[in-house]
Amino acid sequence: MRLLRLKSDDDFEILTFTDNLPSYAILSHTWTDGEEVTYNELVASTGKNKAGYAKIRFCGERAAHDGLQYFWVDTCCIDKTTSDELSTAINSMFRWYQRASKCYVYLADVQVPEEVTDVQVFRITWEDAFRRSRWFTRGWTLQELLAPASVEFFSKEGKRLGSKISLEQEIHEVTQIPVKALQGQHLSEFSVDERMSWTAKRRTTVEEDKAYCLLGIFGVFMPLIYGEGEEHAYLRLRKKSLKSSKGKEARENDHTSDLPDQSTPLRPSSNVPFRRDNDFVDRGDLLTRIDQRCSRPAGRAALVGFGGFGKSQLAIEYAYRVRQRSPDTWVFWVHASNSARLEAAFSDIAENVGLSSQPDAAVDALQLVRRWLCNKANGQWLMIIDNVDTDVVIKVQKEKENVSLASLLPQTDHGAILITSRNADVARSLVGREKDLIAVGTMSDDEAVQLLGNNLADRSMDGAIQLVNTLDCIPLAIVQAAAYINRLGPRMSVTKYLGELKKTEKQAQLLHKAAVDLRRDEQASNSVFITWQVSFDHVRQKRPRAAHLLSFMSFFNRQGIPEFMIRHYTDKDREGQDDSSGTRLKEEDVDFEEDVAVLRAFSLVGTTLREDEFEMHGLVQLATRMWLRSTDTERKWHRAFIQAMAQEFPNGEYANWPKCQTLFSHVLPAVEQESLNNEKTNEWALLLNNAGWYAWRQGLFAQAEGMVSNALDIRKEVLDANDSGTLCSSSLLGSILAASGKYEEAESMHRQTLATREKVLGKEHPDTLTTINNLAGVLNRQGKYGEAEAMHRQTLATSKKVLGKKHSDTLTTINNLALVLDSQGKYEKAESIYRQTLATREKVLGKEHPDTLTTINNLAGVLDSQGKYEEAESMYRQTLATREKVLGKEHPDTLTSVYCLAYLLANQHRYNESAALYQRACAGYSAVLGNDHPTTHACRKHYSKMLRRESRAHLLFLPRCHEDKTAAMQRHTTNNGLNMQTGKVSRLSRGLAKIGIRRLKNYK
Repeated sequence: MRLLRLKSDDDFEILTFTDNLPSYAILSHTWTDGEEVTYNELVASTGKNKAGYAKIRFCGERAAHDGLQYFWVDTCCIDKTTSDELSTAINSMFRWYQRASKCYVYLADVQVPEEVTDVQVFRITWEDAFRRSRWFTRGWTLQELLAPASVEFFSKEGKRLGSKISLEQEIHEVTQIPVKALQGQHLSEFSVDERMSWTAKRRTTVEEDKAYCLLGIFGVFMPLIYGEGEEHAYLRLRKKSLKSSKGKEARENDHTSDLPDQSTPLRPSSNVPFRRDNDFVDRGDLLTRIDQRCSRPAGRAALVGFGGFGKSQLAIEYAYRVRQRSPDTWVFWVHASNSARLEAAFSDIAENVGLSSQPDAAVDALQLVRRWLCNKANGQWLMIIDNVDTDVVIKVQKEKENVSLASLLPQTDHGAILITSRNADVARSLVGREKDLIAVGTMSDDEAVQLLGNNLADRSMDGAIQLVNTLDCIPLAIVQAAAYINRLGPRMSVTKYLGELKKTEKQAQLLHKAAVDLRRDEQASNSVFITWQVSFDHVRQKRPRAAHLLSFMSFFNRQGIPEFMIRHYTDKDREGQDDSSGTRLKEEDVDFEEDVAVLRAFSLVGTTLREDEFEMHGLVQLATRMWLRSTDTERKWHRAFIQAMAQEFPNGEYANWPKCQTLFSHVLPAVEQESLNNEKTNEWALLLNNAGWYAWRQGLFAQAEGMVSNALDIRKEVLDANDSGTLCSSSLLGSILAASGKYEEAESMHRQTLATREKVLGKEHPDTLTTINNLAGVLNRQGKYGEAEAMHRQTLATSKKVLGKKHSDTLTTINNLALVLDSQGKYEKAESIYRQTLATREKVLGKEHPDTLTTINNLAGVLDSQGKYEEAESMYRQTLATREKVLGKEHPDTLTSVYCLAYLLANQHRYNESAALYQRACAGYSAVLGNDHPTTHACRKHYSKMLRRESRAHLLFLPRCHEDKTAAMQRHTTNNGLNMQTGKVSRLSRGLAKIGIRRLKNYK
């Protein structure tokens, strides 16, 4: 948290506190567009001519009057140009106001005549204006009224009007907020609806802020998704609030609790996302066989069978029976249809068990959960991994060769694993033994008839045995048939439905024939296609909009289809309709719910316990797609899907990661559909660009490169080589290539981008300066130090002139100049620059900002090079601890700190400590960067060298280092011969630092 302090020269200084906050005052006010002093203006000592500067001065002087040295003003203590900082601030705002010793409310629209000396005696002069003040109509001021214990109101002239206590009745009458809430009664004691009502007449500049300004009021935290709209933001907030208000009892039974109570040990719970099926039919001895295998120590079992045979339903029922029999057993449900869903599931588990999983590193969640599962102290657990159907999922990420699904599943006496799969080979690789595979076939006649009867309303069962045999006793087909009969009410019976099947069978068989090449279980799917065709024909005739919705949904990953995305489609579909009645929004909502209700009634889509996402069975989705293909409408709906995804998928900045994670698994199927992706549109390019951006930030370099390369090719053709969107993609691709260790390709890409940006934007444009900085960084990594230094000096001079000395991009350039001096052995100069940069970054960015940590690590490296080991070690350890906290343990920058510390310890002959760190760094680099990345090679080489020096050749169990090192790599690792005391590692590892990321804009 940043705080201001009034200096003796009548100016302000800004300081950053991470803990042990001092007492401070806080300002509450309403903003005037263009007149508020921003963070960057305050740092640059500008903006004093703005009207908002007087409010800052008022707050500082009032705080000093009350004996407070520090104070906080939102306009200038938050850098709103940094999206992740803004998100953190909004989620922390209530606590900041709550912790303030004093809150001063500055009412710019309440004036007291100059001749009035006693405002309490002459209340008549200002009370009416007070009641009508704009401050009471703004959304954000609600928490600023309720959070602080001490709230004092001041007029425009700075005259104290009273406090929240003395003006209690007036505030109550104006706001209709209960007096008890104003007096400090805990807000959780008021209902969700009542608290929601407090903002009914309040307004915010940005529509989503009407919901976000209530985060503190409800005591919840959630990511900001600007662009989702007020309605969806409120919906997310309401669901979060209802979960939070359920209290401890709800957290023990509700796996969706977002705020686990950390004050006491968490009670074991279940996160199975489906309700128990009250109509479940026991399938002979299948559940018994599952239990026999999963009840033994380190038990594993796999349910194997065709789609629609009921594997997932068996797993759901078993999960509920385990919880019923053993409430102290954790039950975890993992969707594993692709790597994105798998990583998201592990992140959810990490949150449920109270681990401090960071949203910026999926690998962290995977490893955190694995370690938690291995710890016997955490108790018994059962993990159900659903839909592990292909080898693609076995390898969590293709570029992370040693992070397989199997490696994440520990064999412990206190844990069991149940898998569902259509692929026996995949299942066998996970359970290990052939006898642990349990084949799930079709139902017996009796089971099938019972399932039909359980799902039908009270109707005649005449013809039931004939119907289930016609449907091959396949559970999914039977459930669909029952849903159709129920939907059509008394006019439809089992025998009549049999007649409908015969009419539709020929068309369904044609669809099935078209789909045979796409599936392995073609002999089982025809029955589902027949029942789907009957249901779909009816829906299409009676409610065409519901059929359209199903067509749209068929292009998503079948699991976790977000409600806001399919609402997005329905909203777009209604654009241009008459809104003269003023009731269109309410009617649209009703229409949408009815569309979904129809699809659910026919068992064409389903919901999970989350209720804000939908699922489709794979065969239903396939049947829908085949029908679209047969009617020549597949491309139309695919285009609608791409347009919606392009509009909703944000760029890959940190603040957008929650939404990116939700949507990323739905981009992957679209990328794989090559036959439909030959339309080169700007929307497709935008989606690929932003999805690639997110993949890059997650360390998925191979995926990122493929997506962004494709986006760049399309934009060159559709837009223009000089278009801002094209240049954004080329700049992004250059950064991805550099991160992948493809330095020559990255250099070429950055040079092309630079030439175009200089021509189009000019040599002093910030984007041009960033490109020069990026290019210089790649040159430094290749050992081209002279050219890199010249470029950094050129950029620095221009950046100071254009952006200012304290601008973040300027500080990045200064840091990179020091880096290239360090690389050339100019240690004293580099050290001096690093220390100056560090002091400024700590003041401007804070001590835990990633850029600040990079500078500390670089400074430690240059100290190491000069033999100042004690200070260097202290800095390395400080940086490592903070990076683990802020970035996660497997982030490349964190691994850089591990690598550098290992190198330093080896220089001091502390080989045991060094070896442990080298092992962690080598394994981490292999997983995150890949075995062929230059940094992975360098780390392994230095580790092997240390082992040889200690005559520990028997420990060389790591993958053999490749001998085909590039010349650039040899320059890095053989500096000053092969003497490890003087070899240079810091410039190698610090080459991983991100350069110019903030200038990658989201051009549409």
